[in-house]
Amino acid sequence: MNDAPLAPEFDFAGFGKRLAEAIEPEKVTAFARRADVPHNTVSKYVAGRGAGSPRLDIAARLARAANCTLEWLVWGVGDGPIGSESSVLIPRYAATLAAGSGQWNEGRQLVDYLPFTSDFLRERLNRSSAHGLVILEAKGDSMLPTIHDGELLLVDESDTRIVDGIFAFVLDGDARLKRFRKTIDGVTLISDNPAYDPEKVTGAAMKKLQIIGRPLLGLQVF
Repeated sequence: MNDAPLAPEFDFAGFGKRLAEAIEPEKVTAFARRADVPHNTVSKYVAGRGAGSPRLDIAARLARAANCTLEWLVWGVGDGPIGSESSVLIPRYAATLAAGSGQWNEGRQLVDYLPFTSDFLRERLNRSSAHGLVILEAKGDSMLPTIHDGELLLVDESDTRIVDGIFAFVLDGDARLKRFRKTIDGVTLISDNPAYDPEKVTGAAMKKLQIIGRPLLGLQVF
C-alpha cells in the first residue's frame, strides 16, 4: 500500500531532516529493523524523496523508535528526541529472568525507558548505539553474589552465542539466568551460588535452548 498525501502543505523535506536527526548515529538499516518499518521506506524518508506523507501507523512506529513525539517528527512542534543527542533511552520490559526457574513472558510488555548517556555506551561498552539492548529483571538467589534478586540487568540480545559466560536463556519454557560452560556435547549451566548443583544440557535438549542474550554486568547505572 502506497503512502497517501496527508495535505498539500506537508513538509516532506523537514520530516526527512528531523527523522535523520533522530536516527543519528544509528545506521538506517538497524533503525528500520528496530522500528519494524521497511528499510527502503525509511531511506526514502531520510533522503526526502517523494511527495507523500507517511501513514499514521508508520509515523508512530518511527517516532517511538526514535524516542521523539509524533508531533515533533511530523510537524516539528515541540522538543526533539526525548533522549537528546547526549543520551539514549533503553527499553525496560516486564519480563523476569529467574535465577533458578520462572516463566518467560513471550508477550513481554514495555514498562518504560531508562536513560543512558552516549558517553557511557561508547566508553564502557564500546558501542555507538543502544540497538539490541534491553533491561530485564533477575529473580532468585542462585547467581549470588554476582547477581542479586530484583537486580535490573542490561541485556545484549544480539549476543546469542553459546560460549563461556553468563547468559539469559529459555529452556523448556522457563526463562533463566546462568553461567555457561561450553562442553564437547553441549553446555553446563552453573550457578554462582554453590548451594545449587550444575546442570548439563546435551543432545536433543540443546535444540530447546534459546539464548535471550548476554547480561552486561558490573554496571552501576540503575
